[in-house]
Amino acid sequence: MSTGGDDSLFDLYDREKRLLAEGPELLKQGNEAALRAFAERLFERFGKVVRENEDLTRHSDRQEQRLVKLNQNLKTQTRELDQRKTELENLSHQLAKYLPPQIHQALFEGKHDTQITTQRKKLTVFFSDIKNFTQTSESLQPEALTEYLNEYFSEMTQIALDHGATIDKYMGDAMMVFFGDPESRGVREDARACVEMALSMLERLKGLHKRWRAVGFEQPFEIRIGINTGYCNVGNFGSDQRLSYTIIGGEVNLAQRLEANADVGGILMSYETFVHVEDMVAAEKRGAIRMKGIARDVQTYAVTGRRNASSSSTFSFDHPAGVSIDLDPTLLDTEARKTLADKLSVLASQLREA
Repeated sequence: MSTGGDDSLFDLYDREKRLLAEGPELLKQGNEAALRAFAERLFERFGKVVRENEDLTRHSDRQEQRLVKLNQNLKTQTRELDQRKTELENLSHQLAKYLPPQIHQALFEGKHDTQITTQRKKLTVFFSDIKNFTQTSESLQPEALTEYLNEYFSEMTQIALDHGATIDKYMGDAMMVFFGDPESRGVREDARACVEMALSMLERLKGLHKRWRAVGFEQPFEIRIGINTGYCNVGNFGSDQRLSYTIIGGEVNLAQRLEANADVGGILMSYETFVHVEDMVAAEKRGAIRMKGIARDVQTYAVTGRRNASSSSTFSFDHPAGVSIDLDPTLLDTEARKTLADKLSVLASQLREA
């Protein structure tokens, strides 16, 4: 098919236009035979154009149907992808409850190796457990025990995450976390973060005691805490079928031993931890302990409070019987402080007489 005018343009009806251009001249001539031949050629060409247009229309209809079908398939696939994405997000959320957040995130970013490999690193290890948990659990209904224990672990876990801890495991009423892997701020800062976390946990537990007593939990949970800093093996332990990201070694066992020897409601730490936090906390020296697998006597220190507690204007007092006082005199004016002091003096006298 030829082109007319600009050679760069393609004229779909070029032949038909040339045929029609012959008409005026033939009409002038008035030659019946020539006009008849022209009409036959015109009719033939018109018939071809109609058939070609019908073919084009049918082809266009088929293409339109295909496009509609493709669009429907695309919408279906998009819905399926959105549904699959939601399912994967839900699965990820569920898995996050079984893995340390740092490991969970690294896995989904493709940054964590699932090979059975370990490395030796200096970590700060934290252990806590609940005093007389078996005895306490026997005095509670299973539903109440589950509610209180879940609330306790939820609160403690949130504090641990807020301070950057790696949560290793829960063992009955015990909790094990560590600092220094997979992320570390340095041995000193890891130790300080761990001790600050432990102090925050004890402070939060005081608030839980008040709430639990108010709803009928007569003897709420009290905990012991042990903290140690030392070299541990950390990484993936297990088999090709199942892995556990955890830590092992004598220093881990030492942290657990420190927890077992801590005061109720207190923190017992090794000297290796104490040297990093002695400007943060007041502590008293306790006896040394020896552990199998550790070729030294381990000097221990019991935390008695924060270093800045003595300079604080806040007065705090807690007694296992349920008495708790948290008072900041700076929030009271002179007259209110005097009135409160008089009332407390009267109460103290009555208590002594009783």
